[in-house]
Amino acid sequence: MSEGHGRTAHTESVRFLPADGEALAGARAMVEEVEGLSRAARDDIALLVTELVGNSLRHAGLGPDDRIRVRIVRQRGSVRVEVTDPGPGFSPMRERPGRRQTGGRGIYLVEQVADRWGLERTGETCVWFELWIGDSRTRHRLRAPDHLLAPADLASLSESQLKESLGVLTHDERTVSAERNTLHERIAEVRRELEHRGVPGHDA
Repeated sequence: MSEGHGRTAHTESVRFLPADGEALAGARAMVEEVEGLSRAARDDIALLVTELVGNSLRHAGLGPDDRIRVRIVRQRGSVRVEVTDPGPGFSPMRERPGRRQTGGRGIYLVEQVADRWGLERTGETCVWFELWIGDSRTRHRLRAPDHLLAPADLASLSESQLKESLGVLTHDERTVSAERNTLHERIAEVRRELEHRGVPGHDA
């Protein structure tokens, strides 16, 4: 993989890993080979890919001849990871696992740490996630890469880039809408409590 001056070239790594414990180490090794990542970003990606490969090993019913496909794409401002297996799929668990629970944590962690993620079934099961990265990447949401949010010229983008941009924008719109609704509900609760106590001047 190569790193350009002032920008990161689009790079891609794909491996078919054995359906055993070696797949976990193999997936983490792929993350270590990605250039231009901060330690925090690398740790986030390694955590999530390990969980997803572990999910495949535990839940996909794979045999000794099956393989788990891991694809890592490094783009300007983001990293996309796909974990694909020939299993029948599963129902994503989004609730926070209990402290004593040892399984079912993969999708919960992906939802908490990744900026975007999804589940696709096309004869195989593919779980993918994206992280928007920067020098200060931590497990907190960062701003989407500029080329996704405000491309200088939409006509210059490919169809795949346009679809990617649309996905980011609609995801953010849903997130902002949900946060706004929560804030409105909380504001109403606080105002009702003030009214109940007879406190004036709470219209700000």
